[in-house]
Amino acid sequence: EILVHLLAQRVRRASDRLLEALFVPAETRVLRRLLELVDLYGRSEGGTPIALAQHDIAALAGTSRATANRVLRAEHERGTLRLARGRTVVLDPDEIARRAHSPALDRA
Repeated sequence: EILVHLLAQRVRRASDRLLEALFVPAETRVLRRLLELVDLYGRSEGGTPIALAQHDIAALAGTSRATANRVLRAEHERGTLRLARGRTVVLDPDEIARRAHSPALDRA
């Protein structure tokens, strides 16, 4: 029963990622991966450092490094994150979440 549950979760996640790749803009995918990384690394006061290079974030979002770079620089300009060599510090995940939200793809 546990194995079936785990396999169902994996299939659901793969299906969600496929739908996202087909119907969600690359910019939104980059923001969503940032939020997942914040959850993985754990939120902290003063910002959450994510020790991944921009090409790694791009790969997670299924987009090019140039697109990820453009999105990250725009977020840097907005003040929601700070860029450093080989890492990104997410300062305002709530604001990023607000723009990355897509009701059409949310599951009940």
